[in-house]
Amino acid sequence: MDDNFNIIKVGVTNCYLLKSDSGAVLVDTGYKGKAKVILDFLFTNRINPKSIKLIILTHAHYDHIGNVSEIKEISGAKILLHKDDLKLLKSGLTDSQSTKPLNMWGKFLLSKVSSIDTKFNTFKPDIIIDSEYDLSEYGIKGRIVPTPGHSDGSISIILNSKKALIGDLAMNGPPLRLGAGEPIFGENIDQIYQSWKKLIEAGVTDLYPSHGSPFNIKVLKNKLRRKGFL
Repeated sequence: MDDNFNIIKVGVTNCYLLKSDSGAVLVDTGYKGKAKVILDFLFTNRINPKSIKLIILTHAHYDHIGNVSEIKEISGAKILLHKDDLKLLKSGLTDSQSTKPLNMWGKFLLSKVSSIDTKFNTFKPDIIIDSEYDLSEYGIKGRIVPTPGHSDGSISIILNSKKALIGDLAMNGPPLRLGAGEPIFGENIDQIYQSWKKLIEAGVTDLYPSHGSPFNIKVLKNKLRRKGFL
């Protein structure tokens, strides 16, 4: 089937629900304590939570994994995470300990993380990947690809339509950015640029970030050219 997905806004985090004839796939779960936002969306749209067969975590930061335990308990879905982000699941590990600011605004915002509840209920992923992962088993025409840089185990979902759900590989819009571009936090900026190139080489056209509005990949192409990466 063609792409069929919705954006579920959980605070400032975009979660995505990919739907197919054989069920649904949820991408990320937002901040802790916001499971009701996702469940209300499902109820309003007459979607049975048990139709969710897989929960993909684009990476293991608190604003993406906060409700995964609750959603799994209700839906029975399997949880998928890249192996290189398993270390972030250690109890008490927060963004301020696992990533660094990539600009001055990021430095300012990261200093405020200590005032945010970054805890989450512990869980164990059912599927741990270290390479590309085909989603056809779940009725989704697309695949997961490793796109490290924001975190070591960050991943993106590239659909056959050339749309990509990219987690925090790039951001677009307030309060984190004024426009599309680099994430304000990350592990390795050069690795982020290499992951951008991977999306370009895959023929991706439209990007759907976890923070901000969708945008065309031409934005990233232009940035990479200016920086000498293309």
